[in-house]
Amino acid sequence: MEELKMTTYAPDTAATAVVLYAKNNARYDLLNNDFRLVYTYEIKIKVLKSEGTSYADIIIPYYSKEKAGGIMKENITQLDASAYNLEDGKIVRTKMKRDLVFEERLNKNYMQIKFSIPAVREGTVFEYKYQLNSDFYYSINHWEAQKSIPVIHTQYDITIPEYFLFNLDMRGTHSLNMKDQSESLSYTLHYQNGQVEQLLCSGRHLSFTGKQLPALRPDKYVWCADDYMSGVGFELRGINFPGSLYKSFTNTWETIDKMLLEDEDFGSLLKMRNPYRDEMAALALDKLTDRQDKIAAIYTFLKKKMSWNGQYGLYGSEMRKAIKNGTGSNADINFVLMSILRDAQIPCYPAVMSRKTLGILPLSHPSIQKLNTFVVGIADTDSTFVFLDGSVTNGYMNTLPPVLMVDRARLLSKADGGNWIDLSQLGKNQIRSSVNAQIHPDGRITGTRQTGYTGQHAANFRRNYHAAKDSAEFISKLETEENIKVKTFSTTDVNAFSSIVKERLEFEKQANVNDNLIYINPMVFLHVSKCPFTQAERQLPLEMPYAEQIIQVTNLTIPEGYTVDELPAPLNAFTEDKQGFCRYLVHQNGNQLIITYSFSSNKLIYPTSEYKLVKSFWELIAEKNNEMLVLKKI
Repeated sequence: MEELKMTTYAPDTAATAVVLYAKNNARYDLLNNDFRLVYTYEIKIKVLKSEGTSYADIIIPYYSKEKAGGIMKENITQLDASAYNLEDGKIVRTKMKRDLVFEERLNKNYMQIKFSIPAVREGTVFEYKYQLNSDFYYSINHWEAQKSIPVIHTQYDITIPEYFLFNLDMRGTHSLNMKDQSESLSYTLHYQNGQVEQLLCSGRHLSFTGKQLPALRPDKYVWCADDYMSGVGFELRGINFPGSLYKSFTNTWETIDKMLLEDEDFGSLLKMRNPYRDEMAALALDKLTDRQDKIAAIYTFLKKKMSWNGQYGLYGSEMRKAIKNGTGSNADINFVLMSILRDAQIPCYPAVMSRKTLGILPLSHPSIQKLNTFVVGIADTDSTFVFLDGSVTNGYMNTLPPVLMVDRARLLSKADGGNWIDLSQLGKNQIRSSVNAQIHPDGRITGTRQTGYTGQHAANFRRNYHAAKDSAEFISKLETEENIKVKTFSTTDVNAFSSIVKERLEFEKQANVNDNLIYINPMVFLHVSKCPFTQAERQLPLEMPYAEQIIQVTNLTIPEGYTVDELPAPLNAFTEDKQGFCRYLVHQNGNQLIITYSFSSNKLIYPTSEYKLVKSFWELIAEKNNEMLVLKKI
């Protein structure tokens, strides 16, 4: 009754729902004289706001390989769900019917169960429970203590027979209580001759408890909040059955490499025939001496044949269909790209990874399930690579979508496996601008701006340009953002497969005039107008999308009859680790002012302990960007 009367959760009044309790249990069972893992899950949630009703829409994935036959699998049993509401002072229970439960195939390896618990609204308490039976006795599922909503109480119990040796990996910033004790276990063996034998052994019982855990919500400047979730991971170290030799089961990434290279929907496609071989002569690749020019010609040709459908993938199970339709996932396009590159005698290899939005690849717990896509590493010289991906539409070599710029990928450049590579600092991402302007007595500023955008900034420019219905719409948006009037506008290489885009514009801007004073921002075009970090405290680290550099030189001509009354002070600011800096200098030479602005940020991840320092750094930059120059009439 008290749970149903509950209207808010005091530690987090913004919470739309709260987990009252979550109880999970895992145990080893014997089925057909072979071990299996049996998991039971039970969770009870209180809906505090109407938005919290979405937590009653449940999806449970499980492993069930298509056309598996006798291959190991998982299944869901004993599913039960109910909702409880308070009506006229009485508790009314609504039990979920079986016809509200749906099963569907997720991909070739996974199925999922979906259901929505009925009669859930603001104020409802609902619960559901189920059992997951898994043949994968050597792989214990990771336990996640935190949720995207607060958790009042959570507990996980697991009993592991002495034959299975696991390493534990407790993670997250919120402490969990752990108890570790031994207990006696008994299993029944059934033989074909009808005999029955009791198998007695000791076991390790682990109990993990968490209380008053805060919600782990998605946040700006974090790719995947789950990377920081409190929980426990398990890694099988070995199996030691009586009467047999100890067998190590510690998995390695080299093993995963081998599995991929032997997979018919991955490794086999690394040898596929170039479907456009008959059309390659028109590219005249033999006349191009620079390898990057050859790569650019090949990629430009391919993008005319195949377009990205917006999906990322790892496997290419329907290659003929993708080629015929001229559209496919990044994986489909990448397999074709590699077939063309091989025809051109250009070595290339897949670099498999987990996209940033789906979490960091674990070094200590290798798993093929953690891999979800790949990019193409192309040999530029005997010792260097450039990287491309089928999803690249506005970028270039080494200008991948930031979601693919991971610090942990496996480059499968050897017949038997690969090695770790870091793609987080690919390429040079720069904006370099030159502004020449005249200040007029009536406060008008007229002049030109010439800008070169490189790397990610070139990709961003192209993306924004192509998102507009025409150049007029793009210019109109630019005028609004910069508070200017554009007189003329031109671009270079905005439609090209190139590392740089150039822009030139003539503009007019109005400064503030007050009696004999003109107030003007000497930068004219600001780098940043306000600090992007507004939280007083931060629960999760800051993850920047890429390193970048901004350089702007502004030349201003002071109108005749005016003198400088106030100049912004110079700034030379650094982050504590010197990975970020901002330099602002104003130099006067007669009626000419030269404002030199440089900004650089090279660090991609800042821990929460450094958040306030980073915030202060950006506040200082924003303040300097907004400082005014004052001209006084003589």
